[in-house]
Parts: sequence; structure tokens; C-alpha cells
Amino acid sequence: MSRARARGGARGINRRGDSAGFTLVELMVALTGGLFISLAVFALARDSGRFYQREARLANATVSGLIGFERLRADIARAGFLASPNIARDPRVCSAPNGQWPVGLRNLASIQVSAPAVNYPALQANNRTPPVLTLAGSYTSPDVYGAKIVPGGSTVTFELSTIEGAGALRRLGNTAMPTNNMMTAAFPSGRVLRIVQNGWQYYGQIVGAVGGAQPTVTINATPPVQFRSGSSMCGLNDIGSGASTATINVVNFIQYAVRPLQTAGAIAGYQSVFSNSADAPGESGRTELTRVELNIEGQVINNTEELVAEYAVDFNLQLTAVTSTSFGDPNLGLVSPGDALYAKFTGPVFGSTNTPQMIRGVRVRLGIRSREADRTVAIANAANQGLFRFNIGSGTAETFARVRTFQADIALHNQADVLWGVTP
Repeated sequence: MSRARARGGARGINRRGDSAGFTLVELMVALTGGLFISLAVFALARDSGRFYQREARLANATVSGLIGFERLRADIARAGFLASPNIARDPRVCSAPNGQWPVGLRNLASIQVSAPAVNYPALQANNRTPPVLTLAGSYTSPDVYGAKIVPGGSTVTFELSTIEGAGALRRLGNTAMPTNNMMTAAFPSGRVLRIVQNGWQYYGQIVGAVGGAQPTVTINATPPVQFRSGSSMCGLNDIGSGASTATINVVNFIQYAVRPLQTAGAIAGYQSVFSNSADAPGESGRTELTRVELNIEGQVINNTEELVAEYAVDFNLQLTAVTSTSFGDPNLGLVSPGDALYAKFTGPVFGSTNTPQMIRGVRVRLGIRSREADRTVAIANAANQGLFRFNIGSGTAETFARVRTFQADIALHNQADVLWGVTP
């Protein structure tokens, strides 16, 4: 009996071991728990990827904006280089401009700021009214060239001396005399030519340049260049005089603005930039910081428009300027766009008493937005402060893009000691 009970007991134990395992309820609970964990991991990975993409886009906007801002800052610092800061009132200019001069030349000034009407819906929706900044100076070369003056019927030719200034010429020609193409590139038509002789300045319009053994630059008779006659000290000496050698250099007009690209050449040239982000919300209303060169008439020169910084949405300029003098010493003040004196320093100079030559520094601010919106609310900003959020009008809850702002105070070394003219 005891052996039978033992065998029966053993069989009972084996039966209980054969039936061990998960029940259906346990299995469903385990599957459901695993599903929830998988969903949580997937959501975390998705949000992490989205966060990374957003931060990467903002980092790209920051780097792009910084590169563009440095370009802008360098150009502002060069304003007035080898050019008059105010051609209408400069006592070193031999003859003041008149109404017959080309529009751009008669308003030549180191800095001009205009505030055209903003017709871009995205900027209007965000109450942004960025100005247009026009700079003048020698932006293509730091060199001046010795030249002898040869007057003609309707033109004046400058023979670039192979003795005086030959170093600059040979640098232009890579140790040899420059070719026609080199001269045309260095002295392109439609630009301003500045002539300096015996301390006096003269300005003309370039119509041609020729290279070779005797490189020459030619300007036309509008505006006319004054030649010396009688006892007047103002006027050029022609080639018959031993004092006829002058120095010449090109003056450029550079314009910055926050807007879409304007010229067909630039739109086509940057097509790949736009196509890579064509599906992003708010793309149709995007604006950029653009740079373009103007001719002597103040018109855009073909194939000179550049996209300096993508997605620019904010641009502001404040001035440090001589607001008055005390016993001959200048008094400086910070002038903002809303101040009454602002136009006095930044407006057109022809036929006015404006004094851009009194500007000593520029405080510039540039705001660049991220390509896509990732915020649901705006952040209020105080007057004359940077923009923090930009509404791109995406039509979704996340309609605000973050903005990175760059700011710098830029000294205008080229007119540091200028005190001529009437102060405000």
C-alpha cells in the first residue's frame, strides 16, 4: 500500500508539473504592458528626433545669421572709405553737385537710411518695418592709382602712370601690366570715379577702361569735371603741367535691405536654396537680408544681388553722432529711428542741410528666424529691443518661429575727425 500511494503521489506531482504555464489573462496583460512600453519608447524617440531637428534648424539659422551679420558689419565699418561722407557739403569737393548730376552721385554720402513702405504680409503681421541702408565707399579695392589727365571733347581720360602707382597697377595685373579684362573688372562702367589732385576731390562717371602698356580709364562729361583757369585753386591741372598727376579710385554704392530677392538673376541663382525648403510653412512670405550694388543713377546693377542671410525678419539702426558742439568740442548722442534728428543724419544730402558726416558709429541689430515654427505663444519685446518670436502664419497651434538677434556697435573710422558742416 505504501508503494502504491508513493507511485500515485509521484504521478500526481507529474500532472501538476505538466499543467504549469501562463493563463490567457496573464498573457494579455503582458502583451498590453509591452505595447504601452513600445508606444512610450516610440513617442520618446519621435519627440527626441523632432527636438533634434528643431534645434538643428535653429543652430543653422544662428550660424547663417552670424556669417551674414559679419558681412554687414564689415561693410558698415568701411563706409566713407576713399569717398566723401557728404558730397553736397564737403569743402574738399571742387564743385558742388547740381540738379544735372546723376541722382546717385549728387546724393553720395557715407550712410543713407530710408524707410520705404513695407509690402510684405509676414513683416506687416509682425509689425516689422526694416529700413533700407545704402553705403558709399571704395568696396572693391583699397588701392589708389596714379594717373595723368587728358581732357577730351566729351570725355576725360586718365592715363594710369607706370611710374607713380605702378605697384598698385602691377598688383592688379599680378606683377604685369593689367589686361583689358582686368581693367574692366577694376573700373567697371556705371560706377563713380573719384579723382584727387592737390587736396581737391572730383567725381565722374566711368564709361570705359583699357589695359595694356598704358592702361586708361575714361569718364564722360556728365557731371563735368572742372579744370583750373585763372587764379582759382579749384580745378584739375591737365597733362601740360608737371603737377597734372592725380590719384583715382572707384566708389561703390552698396544697399542692404530685408526683403525677398528682387532680381531675376538672383532668384534663379538661389533656386536650389529655396527648393530645399519649399514645403516648409510660411515659405511664401519669407524675407532675407539682401545686398546689392547700385550704379551712379541709384539703380540696381545686374548680377550684383546677393542673399547675405536667410530668413531675416528684423533690422534696426541706431546712430552715435555729433549732436552739438561746445567751444569746438563735439558732443555725442545716441539717435534712434524715432528721434527727430534721425533723418538729419541719414536723409538725402542734395539740396538739404543733412549731416551724415557727423555720424561716428552705428549700432546695428539683425534678427534671423528659424525655418519652421515651434512655439505656440509670442514673447513681448520692449521698444528698440530684439524680436523674440515671429508669427509665420502657419495656421496651426505652433505658429511662432524663434528668432536669434545679433547686435554690434560699429565705429566709422573713415570720418572720425570730420567736423565741417553745420551741426544739428
